[in-house]
Amino acid sequence: NIEGVSKKAIINVRVNQGIFRDLLLERYNRCQLCKAENHKLLIASHIKPWVESEPKEKLDVNNGFLMCPNHDKLFDKGYITFDDDGKIIISDRLTENDRLFLNVDSRMHIDIELTESNKKYLKFHRENVFNR
Repeated sequence: NIEGVSKKAIINVRVNQGIFRDLLLERYNRCQLCKAENHKLLIASHIKPWVESEPKEKLDVNNGFLMCPNHDKLFDKGYITFDDDGKIIISDRLTENDRLFLNVDSRMHIDIELTESNKKYLKFHRENVFNR
């Protein structure tokens, strides 16, 4: 017999993650790819992953994009990244069918001018997260 049960656990919590999200909402206000605007659905996505970031990088607004759940997951798992002009780079690991249903297209790009700090974090993402 298998039953659903609960147990207590000690976990690490990302302190000030809400502040990071608020900063990204203020800067971007929508998904950087598909332009979804429902703030309740948007995710504060780190470019250089939280676990690999220095304490100051974790809350640096230049180390993040606001994304819908689909695009956040694809970015976080290394299926998509961006060049220094904000143009999407799509992994060969993503099938045409997945691209269609997850709303990923080679014509997509981030529609803001990237800062030099954004570009530094994106370089890390391309070299260490993309296609991992």
